[in-house]
Amino acid sequence: MDNLVTWSTKLANSSAHSDVYVMTVFWRESDLVGGTTAAAFNTEIMKVCAMGVTVVAPSGTDGAPGITYRSSTSSKCGYDALFPASSPYVTAVGSTMGIEVGDPEVVCQSDLGGDITSGGGFSALFPAFAEQKSAISGYFSKVSTAPYGGYSSGGRGYPDVAVAAKNFVPINGNELYRTSSGMPSIVVGMVTLINAARKASGRPTLGWLNPLLYVNQGTFANDITSGNNKCTSYACCDQGYYAAPGWDPVTGFGSIDFKKLYTLLVSGAVPTSSPTPSAATLASTGER
Repeated sequence: MDNLVTWSTKLANSSAHSDVYVMTVFWRESDLVGGTTAAAFNTEIMKVCAMGVTVVAPSGTDGAPGITYRSSTSSKCGYDALFPASSPYVTAVGSTMGIEVGDPEVVCQSDLGGDITSGGGFSALFPAFAEQKSAISGYFSKVSTAPYGGYSSGGRGYPDVAVAAKNFVPINGNELYRTSSGMPSIVVGMVTLINAARKASGRPTLGWLNPLLYVNQGTFANDITSGNNKCTSYACCDQGYYAAPGWDPVTGFGSIDFKKLYTLLVSGAVPTSSPTPSAATLASTGER
């Protein structure tokens, strides 16, 4: 974790940087409670976003319970959000499946043959940012099955968006890897193409992407309304969330439609928002 803070600090103090970065390392929030490293990283990434840089990370492969309960032998697990996906300044990417075999697109679930389950939930460390609050309240008013209690109702909700994950096989050199950690690289490619077009027309790079996604209320995505993230990669729990119309803590706004996102962020009137400091720890955490 200290290496992550060192990296983010150097990046924030550098004038030479890329327009977008993908992070495939992660920690359980339960390991970070009471510490200062997550807060330090959050502060530095806030600066990085203000420099016009977008940071992307996977929402995880073990559903809402997280890796803490990967090998649980009881259905009574818990919620343990994944960091840095839970940082407000990182765009978290969830997982879907179905389209790889011509079926309807649904939540990627290990219990349905997806190998992994889309991570997601609510942070116990960071509060929801302003543009996200209405999406969160909308979720609880629309979801047909209320989630099992024990989550932070005031926390930053994630993921923000999703991409198809089942049978995703990235190539590293001459090696093929069947992994979900490479999924955010798809979003990185999209952001890179959008930034190139924006720079060509004299517009700034996207930077902190999350407010743009929420202000536009998912008009750029295929809404995923079927499935849940109650299972880890190997076990199923009572804890977890169900997909619902609009944003949800399973696939975010849904799988990105690149053509729509490109048109929106290159040709459309894009609202601007600059990062502002948020508390490292929720001042008051409401639990449901």
